[in-house]
Order: sequence, then structure tokens, then C-alpha cells
Amino acid sequence: MKSVNFCGQSGREFKFDRISPDSNWAAQQGIALFVAHTGFGWRIIRIVELDGRTDNVQPIWAWRDAQRYGARAVFFAQCDRILDRKTSIADLRSGLDPVCDTQRASRVA
Repeated sequence: MKSVNFCGQSGREFKFDRISPDSNWAAQQGIALFVAHTGFGWRIIRIVELDGRTDNVQPIWAWRDAQRYGARAVFFAQCDRILDRKTSIADLRSGLDPVCDTQRASRVA
């Protein structure tokens, strides 16, 4: 398992582990990053909150959507507390500027 640190807008580093897209990542609690590898490093396609519910299919659909934009890797960070996940995701989203940013699209509309 390969670990990578991604930085949010605040400058805080978040440690993520690269995991197999075929693993059971969607049923865990934490944060998933769907990324593409470019000549300049990793490009964040989408950031998804994982609530740990085994019946939640939204993360799987988000992964499929991200693949349309070139995502080929999944990075995962364990995070059990809801508030921590939400604040971390907001920081990461602001700092990493994901290609598929559904939160930004809803704010602009």
C-alpha cells in the first residue's frame, strides 16, 4: 500500500493510502479521492465522503463518473467522526480544486 500526503487550502497535510478500486473501500468510514496520474503528478478528479453504510451505492456511482474524467486510482483516509470528515473534505476541496466538484457547481447555480 502506497501512502501519499495531499494538502488542503489550510496547508494541513492529509495522509491517504492508495487502495485497489476493487477492494471494499466504499463500505468504510472516511474520505476517498479519485485521481488521475498526469505528467505533473496526481490530478484530483473527485472527493467523496464515505459514511460506512454497506448499502450506500453513491460512492460506487461517483467512482464510475470519475473514471469518465480519467480517474484510475483510489486513495482512502480513515475518518470515523462526521464533523472531521466534513471539515477535512471542505479543506481538501478548496486546496485541490477537483475536476468534478459537485459542491462548487451547486454553489454557483
